[in-house]
Amino acid sequence: MNSYKTILTLIFFLIVVSGSNAQEKRKKASRYRSLSERNISVDQSVPGLLEEAESLIVTDPTGALDLVEQALATSITQKSSFNEAKCYIVLGKINESQTELELANQNYMDAYKILTKAYIDTDDYRTTLDALGRVNFELENFELSKQFYERLGQTKIEESKRLEVELNVAENEIELGQTPQAIERVNQLEPSATYSQSRELQSKGRVVKARAYAKEDNFEAAEESLTPEPSAEGAAASDDLDYELAEVVMEDIEADELLDIYQEQDKKEEEIALREKIALKKAASNQPVEATKQRQAIGKALIEQGRTSEAIEQLKQAAVLADSTGSAEEKANAYLALAEAYNQSGLRSLALNAYKAHSNALQRFIKEQNDRTSIRESLLRKQQDIQALTKDLALDESSYLLEETTSELQVQQLKSQRLMIYGLLTLLVLVVVGAYFIHRKAQQTKRVGQLLALKSLRSQMNPHFIFNALNSVNQFVALNDERAANKFLADFSKLMRMVLDNSQKEFITMREEREMIALYLKLEHYRFRDQFEYTLEIDPSLDLDEIEIPPMLIQPYIENAIWHGLRYKEEKGHLNVNIYQNGEGVKISIEDDGIGRFASKQLKTDNQKKKNSVGLKNTLERVSIINEVYNTNYAISISDMSEDRSGTKVEILTPSSHG
Repeated sequence: MNSYKTILTLIFFLIVVSGSNAQEKRKKASRYRSLSERNISVDQSVPGLLEEAESLIVTDPTGALDLVEQALATSITQKSSFNEAKCYIVLGKINESQTELELANQNYMDAYKILTKAYIDTDDYRTTLDALGRVNFELENFELSKQFYERLGQTKIEESKRLEVELNVAENEIELGQTPQAIERVNQLEPSATYSQSRELQSKGRVVKARAYAKEDNFEAAEESLTPEPSAEGAAASDDLDYELAEVVMEDIEADELLDIYQEQDKKEEEIALREKIALKKAASNQPVEATKQRQAIGKALIEQGRTSEAIEQLKQAAVLADSTGSAEEKANAYLALAEAYNQSGLRSLALNAYKAHSNALQRFIKEQNDRTSIRESLLRKQQDIQALTKDLALDESSYLLEETTSELQVQQLKSQRLMIYGLLTLLVLVVVGAYFIHRKAQQTKRVGQLLALKSLRSQMNPHFIFNALNSVNQFVALNDERAANKFLADFSKLMRMVLDNSQKEFITMREEREMIALYLKLEHYRFRDQFEYTLEIDPSLDLDEIEIPPMLIQPYIENAIWHGLRYKEEKGHLNVNIYQNGEGVKISIEDDGIGRFASKQLKTDNQKKKNSVGLKNTLERVSIINEVYNTNYAISISDMSEDRSGTKVEILTPSSHG
């Protein structure tokens, strides 16, 4: 009997506990609705999430932001301001890794405001001060940077860190024009045992002192500060190349500072000699990127001295080193410098080859930049989502408290009814205002994305077409023709995607060009279906996947035929686009029976004439450059269709191959 009672008691206890847990979960879910909407869990350890996020900063910044978002949501719901500050610190580190210094400064400041209140004896507080000093220095906020470093120096830090902070303060003093203070500060550090034992601190100290002397135009003292004193063992081995590089080139920051001083004094020979030693050292230590940069700088200095042949040899070495780096940017820079040197020496053929290598590397570099830009924009959007999350959680908290307060007031026999109503109205206004600002922020974010997309479109298509296309959508909506509007928008979006994809390529296949102009003709005919009919005929014997042409070569002439020929015709016109074999190449014919070039010209305003002239000139210049670089023979001819000068015929002749 007693065993039954025990079992029943245990079951009852489990039911109560599980019910309590379920009630707590429901309470938390109702308190922070934004978490469920974003599918964010707050059950993991904040330190663990942040540690994992820091390990992903370089390899997967997006994943790192996801973890910080989860950690920040957990910190806020647990009301842990210390963990919240830690989240802002990691956010700042992610921003720094993406060179988003303004955002990094903002997040570090958020952490600093929290830590200043109750956590000034923590490592996180010292880390935040160090980061604020560093970021503000990069942002050229030297006074602020100095203040944060001075505050860091007043905390409990190791002696080596204190010396480093003092040197950072001295750097800010130099930028603020306080060079005597900076020199005195460095001189006071030199007797320190820790300073003497740290080669890195010694190097930085010499650099700071040299920079201060250079700021005062005391270049002799600046150079002397950067000249190492060889030891007895080093002097005995002075003929050894490794010793010479280690002692003369010094640390990287010293070498860079000495180069700056040589450049300020226009000491070309000393600069060239030092860069030669740096290049040898970097090549020997398997740092080809740094080595090729030095070779390029040597080449530039030699060209300025009129020693072009020597410069070419240096730049050839730079190009070979750049090939081994895998860096598209360095390869593009090296081959451009080499091409310009060849061109200056009259070596046109070699210059052309170097320009082609530069062009190929530049295209790859641009693609890499576009990829990085896309990732960066994604990270910025994620950052905005995190900022919005903190506001949403605050609103959730306010809404929850409002509901709780309302329930309590209802239980109390409607006491102080008028005051309660006023309070509720005030809270409601706050919620509405907060929601309005969040909505406006979302709309601004959406608009930024749209502007970025439109910026790419404008570089390839006539904004006049985009504007009128959108007007057409507006007209369909006004006429309650939602199906037509949706269909037009879908085709228009597809055309935009095709234009964006093709704009990244030097050449596209005829099949891709056919799809693009077919869709463009479809859209224009859909808008002006009462004004013209069209045909698009392609020789079936053509292999459309093997033929390549520059993107957007045909579309401008089709647009010109529609907008300046057929649109003004009183009766329905006709537009014929034919693509067929012409010897070893391909001929593209665009014929319209519109009002003709002469009549169209009479209808244009001065501004329209100017825009059209520039557009045609740009197209012809583009074809001319393609012919020159790729040794091709593209040709474009425009003629009237009839003796009365009505109708227009455009013929585009394309070559069989490109270079």
